[in-house]
Amino acid sequence: MAKQGIICSAPGSAMLLGEHAVLHGYPALVAALDIRLKVILTPLENQQLCIESSLGQWQSHLSDLAELPIAGHPLRFVFAGIQQVAAKTDLPTGLMITIESEIDSTMGLGSSAALSVALVAVLRRWLNLDTAPAVILAEAAALIRQVQGRGSGADAAASCYGGLVRYDADSKQAQPLLLDAKKVIPALRLIYTGYKTPTADVIAMVTKWAQAKPQAYADIYKSMGELVTSAEAAILQADWPAFAKAINAYQQHMVALGVCDQGTQKAIDAAWLQVSTDNQLAAVKISGSGLGDCILGLAVPELVDWPHRQFSMHIGTQGLVWH
Repeated sequence: MAKQGIICSAPGSAMLLGEHAVLHGYPALVAALDIRLKVILTPLENQQLCIESSLGQWQSHLSDLAELPIAGHPLRFVFAGIQQVAAKTDLPTGLMITIESEIDSTMGLGSSAALSVALVAVLRRWLNLDTAPAVILAEAAALIRQVQGRGSGADAAASCYGGLVRYDADSKQAQPLLLDAKKVIPALRLIYTGYKTPTADVIAMVTKWAQAKPQAYADIYKSMGELVTSAEAAILQADWPAFAKAINAYQQHMVALGVCDQGTQKAIDAAWLQVSTDNQLAAVKISGSGLGDCILGLAVPELVDWPHRQFSMHIGTQGLVWH
């Protein structure tokens, strides 16, 4: 017989500014979305690990935790998260992990981060460990880095705290931006390019390119960091033309990094075609690591005849929530 479950949910996320530079000591601005992922942990009377998810199902004995197939497996974040906590404390019983998600993982949208945050949270509550948001964020960021090889933790920060968050990867500190109710960001739109290159693969490519031109890339990251600071100030002052200017400038740096390929540029061009020439608030940039994935449009109307998914981006005010 199964015992009562422990339930936690966390939101997806989208990067506003800070991609790539956040891995080099600069801050990032990331927003939680109003789409969520829920993890339910149900203790079992036996010593089995059971997982139910749209990504797949799994059943094995707890004695086989060390043999879980992490690399490339659709459930690798769950496997790694359970291994992470089992390495520090004995699991009292078997467990069932059930994952219910509103987040389209094919588009990114911070699905892995939301899963990592909610999973770490339910595991720690089950084991009577500290569940303070800062602790969960640190554990979730470590889990993401373990699975992906690298990762800033910025998306996990948004999943933990909700709303708009300024995140510093070096200090692992997240600072929610408290906005006046009157300071409403102009309409944001996420537009899917139709394909996605895994973040770890993009980071590996950029790292290789940077090795050939270390000073040039260092200069790009520095300029990116300055734009994040400018964008944060613009948001807090509700200076939306300045915010748009920072976003557009950041996109030029993403191009300079080499992560705006033909397909991504096609989506960006399609977005600009929908913008009137007198729109001083419009801005378009890659949201995420690049080479596909999504682009972010500020004050950009719906794209006509765009063949892939697009939607108005609503910032989710809630971070991690217990149910």
